[in-house]
Amino acid sequence: MMQNIIKSMLEELDAMLSGHFIPYYKVSLGLAAIVSLVFSIVLSHGAVFEGKIAVIDLDGSNYSTELISKVNTSPYIEVTEVIRSPVNPITLVSHDRNLGVLYIPKGLEKSLKKGEQTVRLGYFADDTNDAQNAKVLQSLNEYIPELGAELSVGKIAALGLGKEGIEATLSPMQLKTRYLFNPASSSTISTIIYFVYFFSSLTYGLTSLMIIGRLKVTGMWQMAIERGFLSLLARTIPYALFYTTALTLITAILVIFGQLRFEGNYFAFVPSVFMTGLAFGWLAFLLSWTTKNPGEGAGRMIFLVPPGFIMGGSTMAVGIMPIWTYYISHAFPLVWLFRFFRDFAMRGRSLIDMLATYGAYIIYLTVIAFVVMMFVERVKKTANAS
Repeated sequence: MMQNIIKSMLEELDAMLSGHFIPYYKVSLGLAAIVSLVFSIVLSHGAVFEGKIAVIDLDGSNYSTELISKVNTSPYIEVTEVIRSPVNPITLVSHDRNLGVLYIPKGLEKSLKKGEQTVRLGYFADDTNDAQNAKVLQSLNEYIPELGAELSVGKIAALGLGKEGIEATLSPMQLKTRYLFNPASSSTISTIIYFVYFFSSLTYGLTSLMIIGRLKVTGMWQMAIERGFLSLLARTIPYALFYTTALTLITAILVIFGQLRFEGNYFAFVPSVFMTGLAFGWLAFLLSWTTKNPGEGAGRMIFLVPPGFIMGGSTMAVGIMPIWTYYISHAFPLVWLFRFFRDFAMRGRSLIDMLATYGAYIIYLTVIAFVVMMFVERVKKTANAS
């Protein structure tokens, strides 16, 4: 048994080094390095630091001009154009021209001086991408009330209240936000590392999806089946080791050079990467089981890696998914890897805290291995019957 497992692993290493198939030992390291470098440069900011907005100023007063100037100097906002006549805001955000449009109604200055009613400014947000407007909306929601409060200070001061009393009257309750895991909005902590894991998983998934077809084309399929399901599963171990090595190396480089914060123990995180490598390989066997050549298996990539990237919390909030979708998403290995990364790297959870999740992941791998065993036994029975 052990001899067959070792033979299967060595055969996969020979295939990698032969030059006739994907040289995964090179691709795994090279792609991870390239992706981390390119996206670190392209996505140097994790947030829109100068969110461009247009302003429709129907008041045209001295105060509205002053207001626009103050908004333009506030954090995360850049006023690109001021329109002093009614216009459809859609035209101002088309072609990614602006992230949104601030609307200043007519009679702003007059209403503020009288102080008879609250003046409501409008903001038309281009929500084709919610993330783009996050900092702009946050800044406007904080800054506009502050500017409005400045106008009321003189009136309230006449009541004889002290500084603290004036502040309490103008703003009886405030909300202060503290960002727990990424206060600097660093892309390396979230977006870039997700891309590194995603593209590394794509190449590994592509390689593993071609194994079954390669065994059939090279005439080794029957021998692989006769050795048993454990020997077949063991063929993914060399690839999983290179997959783990590549991600570990790139992560270490990012941490050493201060581009990535890893709060937990990386050695406690490593098993999850290796287990993800096994999961990708074993699922690839099931997906490509009926294929007759490597190219046919590669065509089934869409079912292996991308769903985990989409539903793993890298492109959208996990909380917006229905509960049944959340549970089904764990059928994809990348969802598990992203979950482990967030808990270990960003939240700093310990190995003890993650034992339950590791246990669930082991059960997940056991189920996949059991299904592979059933497939192998069925092929054996068919061969013996014929």
